[in-house]
Amino acid sequence: MKESLERYLSDKKIYQFKGKPYYKVKNYKHSYYVDKHVIERLAEGTQEVDLEKNAQYNTHTKGLIKWDPIRKQILLSESKMRVYYEPFELDKA
Repeated sequence: MKESLERYLSDKKIYQFKGKPYYKVKNYKHSYYVDKHVIERLAEGTQEVDLEKNAQYNTHTKGLIKWDPIRKQILLSESKMRVYYEPFELDKA
């Protein structure tokens, strides 16, 4: 599972946001900045994540994120209370 995640992350773009490295995850409705270290720990299982919307506003929520090794996709739940995972993509470099 770790190898498939590393292969997936190999061509993804890393952003500098608030002085820290982040990946940008997006689907057809939303996009969020997620801490690089959280994404790299997805092979260990589901992670709690702060979902930062943009640099202009201090809008963030807590959600859950996990790696699906079968579909090779990142799944994200935008809420910790109502857990509903949707597929998200990372920006390519």
